Amino acid sequence: MAKPGLALGPVRKPASDEPSRVEVDLTRIDHNYRVLSERLGPGVGVCATVKKDAYGAGAVQVALRLSKLGASMFCVFTPAEAERLVSRSVTAPILILMPVRGLDRTDTLYRHAVAERLHLTIHDAEQLAAVNTIGQRFGIKLPIHLYLDTGMSRAGLTAEQCAGILKDEASRRYLRLAGLYTHFSSADCDPDTTADQHDRFMGFVEEHRDTIPDDCLIHACNTSGLLRDAAYHGSMVRPGLGLLGYAPGVWPAELSAPDDLKPALRWVSRLIHVQRLPKGSPVGYGGTHVLKKDAVVGVVPVGYGDGYPLALSNQATVRVQPRDVTRPTADCPVLGRISMDQIVVDLTALVEDAESGAPLTALMDAEAELYSDDPDAPHALQKLADFAGTHVYELLTRLNPAIPRRYLS
Repeated sequence: MAKPGLALGPVRKPASDEPSRVEVDLTRIDHNYRVLSERLGPGVGVCATVKKDAYGAGAVQVALRLSKLGASMFCVFTPAEAERLVSRSVTAPILILMPVRGLDRTDTLYRHAVAERLHLTIHDAEQLAAVNTIGQRFGIKLPIHLYLDTGMSRAGLTAEQCAGILKDEASRRYLRLAGLYTHFSSADCDPDTTADQHDRFMGFVEEHRDTIPDDCLIHACNTSGLLRDAAYHGSMVRPGLGLLGYAPGVWPAELSAPDDLKPALRWVSRLIHVQRLPKGSPVGYGGTHVLKKDAVVGVVPVGYGDGYPLALSNQATVRVQPRDVTRPTADCPVLGRISMDQIVVDLTALVEDAESGAPLTALMDAEAELYSDDPDAPHALQKLADFAGTHVYELLTRLNPAIPRRYLS
């Protein structure tokens, strides 16, 4: 039962049309690109990986920005991802990682292909024949990259298959060998496996040097590989997550990660409902949290349907900044189970006396920061990924595309 004088009536204010937004700081992406580029030797190009909508940041905006900084190529997984870039005036070469087997003159990518700026990855001999047919039909030398599998065991060519393609020029009459690459499986956590993959890859390159054109791009490095050893850089690197200022995991000491990468994304919402609740109140589905004392709680209008992980229930904090910026902020615990579209947070630290009858209007519409761009904040992306038992890649890519992106430049 409520204590005498405890006001239980909620304070409500209608929600706007924008429950939350993701802010992407393009100046930080500029900074991260320069930080990573400084690690590269002369002549090493940058193929910026912008698959899955640049990990949720917005592939078109990120690619256009990186083009101005000197990114020589962009890397995506699907033709649809490439189409979005091309349709929004990205003119740089684009490497598609998945095995493409057909392309028509009516496709959005046709013009990019005939300009020989569409690079396709080869995974098997049958696909090679299909891609050669595309080049023949268009009357061009279609750029291809041979993907040599050195231990990822996910797709790609065996050493024998790759050698066969290099020797059989007739099978690629309408193709231009633009690249030869592999992909490190454990560059962020296993130096021995990474060194072994690199040795096998470069051993193959050296063995077949006579059949590899001089201008063929040799590439293997994702962000982790780029940072692990300059000897792995080849003639091009493929950073992705590092351009957004994030690490794929907890960097081991030997990886020598730059300390000055700056997280570029911030996810913010606001409080749409504030109320006082008495001690003993259960919070959320299943009552997984029960208030140990009288409290002031608020509702943030996002949840797992927006990409906020259910695994953060009863674990994460949300930083709340009242509308009056002279009032202090507080890192407010998430209470109870996260709902599809709502989170309950404990606002008691922002109220001098949770038992008073003072109005709570000062907290309404307060900013609620879900993901911080401060790597030291308790709700920094890496820390939340650790709480959720996952990694930063997943938290970024599961952000609902319907959430508005706001670009700071």
